[in-house]
Amino acid sequence: MIDFIGGIGLALLIFGIGSVLSVVVTAKFIDAHLRALIVFMLAIGGLSMILLLMFGGAAGISHIAFFLWGVAFGPVVTMYQTAVTKQVKDGVAVATSVQSSIFNFSIMISTWIGGLLLTRFPETGVTAIVYVSLTAFALATIIAFFAKGTLRAS
Repeated sequence: MIDFIGGIGLALLIFGIGSVLSVVVTAKFIDAHLRALIVFMLAIGGLSMILLLMFGGAAGISHIAFFLWGVAFGPVVTMYQTAVTKQVKDGVAVATSVQSSIFNFSIMISTWIGGLLLTRFPETGVTAIVYVSLTAFALATIIAFFAKGTLRAS
């Protein structure tokens, strides 16, 4: 179980601060370094899950983990939409609409899975969510890393 000192409200605040800061920083570099940003953000997300698993509710470390999780998650939509626009010559509006819909659908499915884990396994559900998240971050990082050369220049 992960006990966060300060409660869920503080965790969400720290996550939000990380998200906002990463969006601002990403906006500056997204055009020139899109693939590297995607790989970096996904790796940071994985690192945040590792910190949560290794240190659980340790004061300070779990707060850093939530901040890093926010850093990783904040610019994801923007990065993926930018990647889509670099891949499509015609029908960019349709392509970004489809990407946005798929992203929202994935959020719906993942919250459903998270809810199932929490209700079916009340003692270990949070830890299971972190393991599932770590697996997703690891797979996405590997895929993004080996996808070099697929993003054409603007």
